[in-house]
Amino acid sequence: MKNSKHQLFNGILIIVGASLLAYSLAFAHVSIYFQLVGLVLLMFGAYRASAHWARHKDDHLDE
Repeated sequence: MKNSKHQLFNGILIIVGASLLAYSLAFAHVSIYFQLVGLVLLMFGAYRASAHWARHKDDHLDE
């Protein structure tokens, strides 16, 4: 249950970051900080997700 909460949080970070970035690319008069926050959230979510996957890559072997 704890791992699924972490995966959900990582997924939410990725989705929010990607949607902020897509919104800022779709409209011309959006602040650069909006793009920066979207990119940082996207990359932070991707980093956390890949670190989680690397830690738990061999969990299926324990069963």
